[in-house]
Amino acid sequence: MVNWINSFEIICYLITSVLVIDILRKKNFDELSLFFSAALAGYILELLAVRLTGIYHYSSQYFISIGWAPNQFPFFGGLMWGGVAVAALRLAKKIRLSRVLTALLAGWLVVSMDLLLDVAAIRLNGGFWIWEGRPVTLAINHHMFMSVIWVNFLGYLFETPMIVYLNQRYWQRRPGSRSKPLNAVVTLAIGLAGVAFVGIASAASLKLNELTDEWFAPITFLLLWGFIFVILLCHLVAKKTSLTFKELKDWTIFVFWAAIYSYCLVALEFLGIFNALPAYRIFAYFLCLLTLALSLASERRALTVER
Repeated sequence: MVNWINSFEIICYLITSVLVIDILRKKNFDELSLFFSAALAGYILELLAVRLTGIYHYSSQYFISIGWAPNQFPFFGGLMWGGVAVAALRLAKKIRLSRVLTALLAGWLVVSMDLLLDVAAIRLNGGFWIWEGRPVTLAINHHMFMSVIWVNFLGYLFETPMIVYLNQRYWQRRPGSRSKPLNAVVTLAIGLAGVAFVGIASAASLKLNELTDEWFAPITFLLLWGFIFVILLCHLVAKKTSLTFKELKDWTIFVFWAAIYSYCLVALEFLGIFNALPAYRIFAYFLCLLTLALSLASERRALTVER
């Protein structure tokens, strides 16, 4: 019988397949490189984390997992690391920020979705994964966000921006490059660089958390998240992005985000979390509508041609 875990697994295989087909159809080699770099980093980081940290372990209910119990990791998870990186970058590029801020905004979009997904995931069918020694409650404090540790969210603001930044730096310096061996090597190098950066940053965060009674991660995360959110709002309000809903739509990216957010919202309603925390419902639907609006928006054609 298909449960919540397997339902999400199937959804993720479908939307990543559609996204990869779209990338190949458009021959967008920088996005293809980003997808594989982020997926590689995801597989390595997750397998190392469940093996070495002892902080959490994944459920055994997935259709396909890699590794050996209790240190296995669902196969679709790595693909989704690649998928959300590409999907977030497509949205972030519409705001026309600097390379660094574009990378940070991509990370912000990923972690904002994760603020909903993780809360539901640890509660459905015994949990997509289980945080060791952490009670499952709705408490929000400096230790946990509804039973999800803050270092988990902070990690997305390390991994996605780093890989997106390195990927864009390479491809913007080599427009139209078709050297497949070199591109493959760079893709691998970017993925490994992401692993190294996240590993070092996460280890430092865990140590600083230990020294500060776990205050470091939530404070750092909330400051970064808020900073990026303010930048996004300022550009949207000031209309510097020159976005319109009248041009052609990127339906692939809309379906990608709509599928994930719909799953999250339905799951959180099903779990009764929105009824218990009405403000969280408002926050969740705001993030969903903001992300979907960006998915449907596009730059005005005249400005795109002029640039």
